[in-house]
Amino acid sequence: MSKLCQYCGAEMDDEAYECPECLQKIPGADAIKKRREAEKKEKKKKIIKNISVGVLAVAFITGLTVLVSVLNSSSSKKYMKPVNNLIKGCTANDYDRYISAYPEMYQQMFSEQFAYLIMDGIMPSTPEKVHTADLLYHDEYYRSLARKYGTDFDITYNVYSEKQLTPGELQSFFEEYYSFDPENLADDVFSDGYELAIAFNVKGNLGSKTITSKQLRLININGEWRLMDYIDFHGEEEEETTLQNMR
Repeated sequence: MSKLCQYCGAEMDDEAYECPECLQKIPGADAIKKRREAEKKEKKKKIIKNISVGVLAVAFITGLTVLVSVLNSSSSKKYMKPVNNLIKGCTANDYDRYISAYPEMYQQMFSEQFAYLIMDGIMPSTPEKVHTADLLYHDEYYRSLARKYGTDFDITYNVYSEKQLTPGELQSFFEEYYSFDPENLADDVFSDGYELAIAFNVKGNLGSKTITSKQLRLININGEWRLMDYIDFHGEEEEETTLQNMR
């Protein structure tokens, strides 16, 4: 869509705040821009509001070595790749592998949230500094798990049921996902998906925990399998964090 500049008559994009020819701003441009930015920030807040309190308050500890093994008969299935990346990235203190389990939209939102938390409410000024802050946050999370379960802990999982999503279910889930950021997500393609009932078993010499999810969703987005639900291996939050209850 397009409109005409009221000052010079040049054609301009419907979303533009100023004319590309005479550079005059449209009436109320600053207010409109602020409102749109506020709406976008609000959508970002909704997707991370249910992150576990335990993850937001992970403690510093040092000098820990983690031995990890991931054992599961379903690990060879392609759609389990993000689950394995999540586990291995977490327990090996590999932030980039951990975050790769999620869609790019989630990655950006989690990254900003982690950096904001580790910097005590001050957002780093460059992408490089944001990534450095994310590494520090993830290191705290990794160490807190080792303190909770012991230095010799491992994570396994058992899949109790799996269901391939129907085209209608896949479309419905895409529409929910798309609504968070229509401008940037319109070209994403959901080609396949599964819903699992799964139990993660975290066990070490200091303790153990079984963390269950009755509706863990895995979606193939643009040819890559992604995890659509947040998993906290502290296991201190009973409610599952899914796309539906993020709102």
